[in-house]
Amino acid sequence: MFNPSLFRPFWAKTLLVGMTVAGLAAGTPGQARAQAAPVEMVMTDEIATSHWTAKMMDEYAALIEERSKGRIKPKVFHSGTLYKDKDAVAALGSGAVHMVWPVSVQLESIAPQYGVVNLPFAVTDAAMSKPETAQEVSKLLSGLVSDKGIRVMGLMRTADLIFLFKDKEVDSVGDLKGSKIRLTGGRVLQLLMRDFGASPVSMPASEMAAALMQGAIDGIYTSAGGWEMVGTNAAKVASLIPGMSLLTYSVLVDDKWMKGLPDDLRQVVETTTNEIIAKQWQRAIDADKKTMDQMIAQGGRLAVAPEAEQAKFREIANKVNQDYVRRYPEVWKQYQAIVGNKS
Repeated sequence: MFNPSLFRPFWAKTLLVGMTVAGLAAGTPGQARAQAAPVEMVMTDEIATSHWTAKMMDEYAALIEERSKGRIKPKVFHSGTLYKDKDAVAALGSGAVHMVWPVSVQLESIAPQYGVVNLPFAVTDAAMSKPETAQEVSKLLSGLVSDKGIRVMGLMRTADLIFLFKDKEVDSVGDLKGSKIRLTGGRVLQLLMRDFGASPVSMPASEMAAALMQGAIDGIYTSAGGWEMVGTNAAKVASLIPGMSLLTYSVLVDDKWMKGLPDDLRQVVETTTNEIIAKQWQRAIDADKKTMDQMIAQGGRLAVAPEAEQAKFREIANKVNQDYVRRYPEVWKQYQAIVGNKS
């Protein structure tokens, strides 16, 4: 005769095993995320692939994929092929792009106070080479754009900017009068050029060589890397007013996207970004010098404005700084407290 009680231990064990297997299959939320499809990370710039900054972004993307064990899949778009920098900054938060390395002047269009790091003679290698100073500046800037859903991970050095003309050097303020000068953009640089008597023209780096050759512009205000993009055939002479415009790239990330990452992946992005930024400043100085040396070896010439004329450039540039101070005194005060630069 069938006795159900004899089978109760068997059914109990079977039920327990089934529940255990089901629990393992479901896993924890963290395990479920780990098994999910890779996270896409779209990164953009408008720098030519030959530029050292583009190569650095490629290295960074490879590190992210390696350290995340393939759970983050970066997709890098150089030379403005996906977005121009200004449009990419505006797209942060939309999900279409997750990280952008624009020249910092592009942030002025969404947060004019951001211009504090674009002011003439305001950024120095001595200050920004100190990790604690760089971190505090980044924190200040991040607070200026946090309401846009943007986090500033840090600043990277571009270069001490130079003027490029087809065949003339800039030795004095008068040499710029009446000239159409291509800029990356930004109110600060535009005001600076107008005070020098020039007409600022904003355009992407990818278009400036053709514009100079065709006579659409008379000169370009750019980096040694920009000179490399233009070439010595288009611009034989580069002119430097030392320290006047030491521009930076801002490493920006979509804050919502960042916060939505699993903890371990967010740590990968934060740690890798901090590492590359910490090494970048001196690397940029070295790369800038190397590029400048190469351009001179190819027949280019670097002209440095005489000290007496540098003082005149600084005097006019100070008017731009004072205009900013009147508009945003608190930001200027905070910035000065961080960098200790009283120029």
